[in-house]
Amino acid sequence: MSYLPTLRRAHNGAIALDGSAAAHEQISALADLYREDPEGVGDMLIEIADLKDRAERERDLDGLGHAEHMRDAIVTELIHEIGGAEIHLDPRDNHHALMQARSLAHHARRIGDAAQQRADQLAALTAIARGVREERRRPPAC
Repeated sequence: MSYLPTLRRAHNGAIALDGSAAAHEQISALADLYREDPEGVGDMLIEIADLKDRAERERDLDGLGHAEHMRDAIVTELIHEIGGAEIHLDPRDNHHALMQARSLAHHARRIGDAAQQRADQLAALTAIARGVREERRRPPAC
């Protein structure tokens, strides 16, 4: 089974990069770690949640404080303990990964083209609306 993210279409036709296979493995490893040390892992998870709340409060105070850095360090430690988040490519999967990368690039170009077309449409509509507003503001010709 490959743990590479896969490209799929979401229910609304949008493109989604699905990394659930890798997440499945990480959650399974976290469960194993929890079985070995439920109190330690539970404490880490609670601390991560508490630091997230504290970081949000600090962000509201113009980003003062260190809670976000502390939370990131604990998350990094936990990820390391469950085996990391790196995806080591099997050489046999390189062709599959290459095809996925090409497909992503193709879809990204299509998304970029569609976004550019929409931006051009919005610019034209804005110019038309601006012209209509300016026309309405002009005093009537005598």
